[in-house]
Amino acid sequence: MAADAYRLGLTGMLVMAGSSAWAQSAPESASTIIAVQSFASPTLETPVGFGGRWGDVGVGVFGQTFDSNEDASAGVAIGLGDPDSYFGAELGLGFSSLTNDNSKDSFGESGGFSFKLHRNLPGYSAVSVGVNGFGVWGGAEDANDPSYYAAYSKMLPVGRFASILTIGAGTEVFNDPGEDGANVFGSAALYLTPQVALIGEYTGRFANVAVSVAPYSWLPMAVTVGAVNVTERYDADTELAVSVGFGFNFT
Repeated sequence: MAADAYRLGLTGMLVMAGSSAWAQSAPESASTIIAVQSFASPTLETPVGFGGRWGDVGVGVFGQTFDSNEDASAGVAIGLGDPDSYFGAELGLGFSSLTNDNSKDSFGESGGFSFKLHRNLPGYSAVSVGVNGFGVWGGAEDANDPSYYAAYSKMLPVGRFASILTIGAGTEVFNDPGEDGANVFGSAALYLTPQVALIGEYTGRFANVAVSVAPYSWLPMAVTVGAVNVTERYDADTELAVSVGFGFNFT
């Protein structure tokens, strides 16, 4: 199938989520940090508690191999509200297939929406609730029902490094195929620098590992390369996944 609908719009806003987490660690210089520096993504596929705010815009592309084929999704998301003062929100629109190599749909013929509500908490942490894959059209209608989730993230020091840890629970794509109810997911990102992160995550279905790099401090872009399903669950091979996200603030 094409790249899962819940990834749509994720990659770009993860750049802003990383910015939000690092801004909490240095609140007195938060605006300067976000304006001039880019941050590695804290996850490859799983949601996080941190998120965007009014004026944030994220765009991204996610590609993955499927046996002998490849496919990709693309999305755009906007930030609303203020997660420090009350709540922040993200509304995303995505296209779940950019080619028809692994799907009957071509670009624009399949996609859906996502929505997330989040709040920054004391202690460099944040919580979010959201839904991915609603209002779908095209071939995405044959995929999973909307996936609901809740996530909590916290930034912690690890020696001279930093980490962002996330624990959450969600339905549908966060659970085994055909299973009802919620399942646990989680991730851990070890930041060697603000621009380089080593990622391990469990999506509720697959265990993934990845490396995320923000190659230019002046450009809010993160490139994340990972291996999906490293334990080869469901008799499926480990696949390559790549995401490229850009996050901007226009306020």
